Amino acid sequence: MKPFIFFLLVVAAIAEPKSFRLIEDAAVMNAPANGAAVDIWTKDTRLTSNEERGALVRITGYFPNGRWQKTTNEWWIDRKSLEDITPPAELPRQKGAIRTILVDKSRFTITVTESVGKLTTVLFSTRVGLGIDECLTQDEGGRCYYTEAGTYKVEFKVYDPDGIEWCIPKSMEKEARYRKDVASGQRCFRGSLGKVALNIGKTYAIHGTSNPRSIGKRSSHGCIRVVNADAERLFRLMRVGDPVLIVE
Repeated sequence: MKPFIFFLLVVAAIAEPKSFRLIEDAAVMNAPANGAAVDIWTKDTRLTSNEERGALVRITGYFPNGRWQKTTNEWWIDRKSLEDITPPAELPRQKGAIRTILVDKSRFTITVTESVGKLTTVLFSTRVGLGIDECLTQDEGGRCYYTEAGTYKVEFKVYDPDGIEWCIPKSMEKEARYRKDVASGQRCFRGSLGKVALNIGKTYAIHGTSNPRSIGKRSSHGCIRVVNADAERLFRLMRVGDPVLIVE
């Protein structure tokens, strides 16, 4: 947290930047006290802020074309009209600490360790779902899906407050599990990967799932599945660049 700004009294609370979404139509004000409405923003509009004053938050940016744009005016909006959709914050670590993810395929586990000097501590461990590690028949497209052992790293992190969307690619249309969906025109599934994911290279990611019964089984196309609460914890523990080891 950044410090409070004091004059003769506290006039504003400064916080780390947050992302919000409007849960209802709301007026945009031109001042935090006795301001006038200058616009009406509609439900689902997204914005950012790092300052709250009374019942209002100051708008520091918004997304007019899907890309963040800094505001040039002093705009304020009612906090009660907003839903906090800020990505989960990274958990702190000691200076010089190295955090590593170890995926043990034989045990269906994922473990996070932290090493500081010669001391290594287990921070977290949970069960995972893995790739089917086999090739489908030619009638189903003949594609092979493996979670390959090797050394990886966290390439980037993904967060979607509405749930990450996954769509059936054309290469998978023949697979038995998707034929009924494809025939009905249902190709995309919001939240099937949970809300957070860690991309670790190749086509692999560590992510949540809408099917927790698949944990502890070989059921994915190669990605590593965990229940959604565990995915969020991993998202908070790990940073881009952290090493990931997958062992047989």
